[in-house]
Amino acid sequence: MKTYRNNIRKFWLKLHLALALSVGLLFVILGLTGSCNVFYYELREWNLAKPMALSNQQPLPLDHLLQIVQTEHPQRQGSWSLLLPGYGADYLLAEYLNPEETRSEMFAPLEVLVDPYTGRIAEQSFWGRTLPSKLYEIHAALMLGTLGKEAGQLGFNTVSSLGALLFLSCLSGLYLWWPRTGKFKKASTIKAHASSERFYYDVHKTAGFYGSLCLLILAFTGFAFGYENVFRPIVALFSPVAKEHLQVPELKSTRLNAQPPMTVMQAVAVADRIFPGAELRMINTPDGPDGVYMVAKKQAGEANRKRPRSKVWIDQYSGKVLAVQDPNRFTAGETFFNLLWPLHDGQAFGQLGRIVWCMVGFLPFILYVSGVLWWLRKRKAQRMRTNTT
Repeated sequence: MKTYRNNIRKFWLKLHLALALSVGLLFVILGLTGSCNVFYYELREWNLAKPMALSNQQPLPLDHLLQIVQTEHPQRQGSWSLLLPGYGADYLLAEYLNPEETRSEMFAPLEVLVDPYTGRIAEQSFWGRTLPSKLYEIHAALMLGTLGKEAGQLGFNTVSSLGALLFLSCLSGLYLWWPRTGKFKKASTIKAHASSERFYYDVHKTAGFYGSLCLLILAFTGFAFGYENVFRPIVALFSPVAKEHLQVPELKSTRLNAQPPMTVMQAVAVADRIFPGAELRMINTPDGPDGVYMVAKKQAGEANRKRPRSKVWIDQYSGKVLAVQDPNRFTAGETFFNLLWPLHDGQAFGQLGRIVWCMVGFLPFILYVSGVLWWLRKRKAQRMRTNTT
């Protein structure tokens, strides 16, 4: 029995080491860029002066702000996405998702930051051209998205697969950490005045132990929302998951004779009737004469604070509600998929959770450096013992 346990331990040790030496550096890159992405909105505006409202001054109407952006970019006739300030962002973000200049890339919208009180355009750039968006692109697709849609999808799938490998690395590390003698206190502390080899080992095992739960969540969610098609039938065994869940429905507006399109605020008023009292977060304007409005609001208790899932699709002419997405009506399985993203970036745990998640992003770096240094020291000691015998 003892020999069997030793063989099992050797197997997990070899697997843990192989993962570290082969993809450990990628874990480090994803961890550090992920730490930055937790505060992406703050980093995007770090060099901009905070918008200052005069006494009792209200933000300008959304229609007026949109008109300012459209006047600046008259050639861009498609849909604009308006993300309201809040949750780390002080400026209104207007996104044009398919600019001609970056159409060959996987995802490179034009981002325009607008002062909500004055309408001043503070900054505008294409995705991937600023440091915060570059870091985000590295984390999402290893920068392959700039090479084209197929390369970007390959990069995204690779990053998601690394989530599965990180999950496996964490599990193997926990198995190797688990004290067979039951001395948990010794296994979860750093020994004082120890040799450098012991210090590296203690740092590796204690950091891995205390951060294991967070790393497992990050690894699992990163893999799960990248391979939702794999998890969907599994989750559906326990709870129904609608095929169109979280997907954008294919809807069209019906053009009426002499009926002008609705304004943004008129569309918001329609959504207010569906989700009264919910916080307005985002509006997508119609993509052409047949397009529809999409209005997203945040209901109380929603984990996704920045881009919530309480959505209403509206005919741009008649104001008819064409579709509604309400997280409060999701099944348990649908709620599972809805929570993946806010769990991955820490939104689900509020501001404190975001801070913790940012700190956890440094763990792969600590584990990689301490693990490699310990392994190198151990190998050196083994060679010295071999040479003296």
